[in-house]
Amino acid sequence: METQNVEIWALRTLRRGFLYLLVGTIIYIIAEGAGYLFSEYHFDAWIVYNLLMLVYLVISLYAIFAMIRPGMRQLSEVDNRFRICYTGATLILVGLVIYVPGFIVQAAVFAAASFSPEATWGTVLGGLILIWWVLFIGFIIGLIGGILTFVVGAFKLHSRYQNSLYIVAGILYVIDILLMFLGFGGIGGILAAVGDILMYIALGDTINKLSTATTTPAQA
Repeated sequence: METQNVEIWALRTLRRGFLYLLVGTIIYIIAEGAGYLFSEYHFDAWIVYNLLMLVYLVISLYAIFAMIRPGMRQLSEVDNRFRICYTGATLILVGLVIYVPGFIVQAAVFAAASFSPEATWGTVLGGLILIWWVLFIGFIIGLIGGILTFVVGAFKLHSRYQNSLYIVAGILYVIDILLMFLGFGGIGGILAAVGDILMYIALGDTINKLSTATTTPAQA
């Protein structure tokens, strides 16, 4: 019984995490759209884009650190197959810890170059190359972690709880990654948001079933 309570707690924690990730993904989609719209009308698109992206990254960092990773850790104690998902969540956290400061520094460099007449783009580019390498490393670590946590995690959740929504969400996450590499990040973001919604619904259904199974013997 104690194990089942831990399992329900883990799933509830994951569910809250996916809700936060959904909010973050929506902000990401808005950032992509706002960046395009503002650039069309010759505004400083990078200001809007970078501010929204920073909010997205902070929300994602909080969701992974406070909910997704702890949820996967508890779930791995119930079912050892989820240990790889916990490892993936740790990799995402490491990737974000590398990526977020690099992103802030990149935005600051662009801001300084834009508002400083003395700045030369040759000098700026030299500094940005190092920052881009840092961002690339953080991105790759986070991407590997994301595959292990969300794609592999979705399929393992389906294997344990037999809800087809997990499979659909996992497939959407895979397509999202492919579209990102093809340069269609905005479209991919929409698919990721749908995947987050499906995970939220599926986890709620699983929690209800487990809760019912837990309370039924006590009522008998």
